[in-house]
Amino acid sequence: MTWVVWGLLLVVQNAAFTLVSRARNSSSLTYHAWAAVFSNGVWFVSQVILVDNIFRVLKDGDWWAAVQVGVFYTVCTMVGSLLMHWFAMRRLERRER
Repeated sequence: MTWVVWGLLLVVQNAAFTLVSRARNSSSLTYHAWAAVFSNGVWFVSQVILVDNIFRVLKDGDWWAAVQVGVFYTVCTMVGSLLMHWFAMRRLERRER
């Protein structure tokens, strides 16, 4: 269950990071502020879970688990970034034009 929650959180984390990156390039301070609060809040929570997983790997000495954690983290954050990029271009930024 923790992996499912963490995976969803990672998708949201990178979606929020992508959104704040795109908001930085807009002329709206409100858009940027909202995105920054969202991004940093989700990042903090996801890092708590990441640190827990890393400590578990270090404690157990299971380096194959470390590879799995890294791949899982990378795939979930990539999905979040791509989804938010698509959503921002199609839904959010369309309104600004």
